Amino acid sequence: MNIAVILALAGTWVVAALVTALLMPGIARLCAHMGWQAQPGPRHIHRVPTPMLGGIAIFAGFSVALLFSLAMERLVPGLQRSPYEQLRLGLLLVGATLVALISLVDDVRDLPAWPRLAVHFIAALIAVGPYVWDHTLYPDALGAPTEARGIILTAFNFPFVQQIHLHDLSPWLAIAATLIWIAGIQNMINWADGLDGLAAGITLIAASVLTLHTVRLDPPQLTVALLPLAIAGACAGFLPFNFHPARIFMGDVGAMTLGYLIAVSAIIGGAKLATALLVLGVPLIDMAWLILWRLIHRRSAARAGRDHLHHRLLDLGFSQRQVVLLYYTLSAAAGGIALLDVMTPTTKLLALVVLGMLVLTVLIYASIHAPRQREERV
Repeated sequence: MNIAVILALAGTWVVAALVTALLMPGIARLCAHMGWQAQPGPRHIHRVPTPMLGGIAIFAGFSVALLFSLAMERLVPGLQRSPYEQLRLGLLLVGATLVALISLVDDVRDLPAWPRLAVHFIAALIAVGPYVWDHTLYPDALGAPTEARGIILTAFNFPFVQQIHLHDLSPWLAIAATLIWIAGIQNMINWADGLDGLAAGITLIAASVLTLHTVRLDPPQLTVALLPLAIAGACAGFLPFNFHPARIFMGDVGAMTLGYLIAVSAIIGGAKLATALLVLGVPLIDMAWLILWRLIHRRSAARAGRDHLHHRLLDLGFSQRQVVLLYYTLSAAAGGIALLDVMTPTTKLLALVVLGMLVLTVLIYASIHAPRQREERV
């Protein structure tokens, strides 16, 4: 990797971080002026009205960084994107913009859950793009038929059975898996956005791990790495304003959009689902448990409440910073495991199981022993 490529990669991260950080004070003032602030309440942790549209700056920082990377294509020979990559990048931006817009309206107007979820699936379908009607896999740079006209989960590695080829089983199965993955990760990141710095921090770690995974491939996927780099940079620019005590929240416009972007990053350039699942293991297990818990107690899984793992840990007496740093530690440790070349897919699955058992143990203990301070949003 030559110096020009390194500078372009680093520049993408820096541009995303700088643009996000520079926009944050102005957006905070705008939110205060317009009354777009999260108010204290029984379901919330904060105690003072707090601006809540910091996600606008995150998306702007990400978008400007991608434009910067497009400019680098003309200057750095090793960063030219293929026509398939350019198509996928366009689909990503259109879908992410739709998610950001509906989430922004939700932040300001508080939309019902099911229409929002429908838009999330529409945005995921936009990412799939022409693959909906063109199921052909075209030759990549090495001549292998792996390139789809869209962002699609065509196959993924699984222990004991090696690679599962969804495209070969049925293109419609591949489409369904892609839609569920993207919509699911969107909402998972949004559900994790319950404490200062939590969602931005774990997304930063996940994006950084995906970047390292991508550049360490043989051959390295340098153009693909620009996407998680831009995500990581935007999160890094936002965190100083959001870490406890937060001066601004990202809102759904930030959390849902970051979820969309990180979900797509795990697909583009070859599915990296095992890596993403390990890094995002804690919020993913929390989401699965929470859905089951609410259904058992005959509550809607779509309704918000103070019964997430991070809330339960607070109820047990941990501070916000302690809970957030615990999430960071577990996510970083899982990311390190995912990057170890000596570990087989089976070993990584076992690591995910161990992580899951640890989180489930904490969830069960907290569910039994934590004080009953949780209330739903009606």
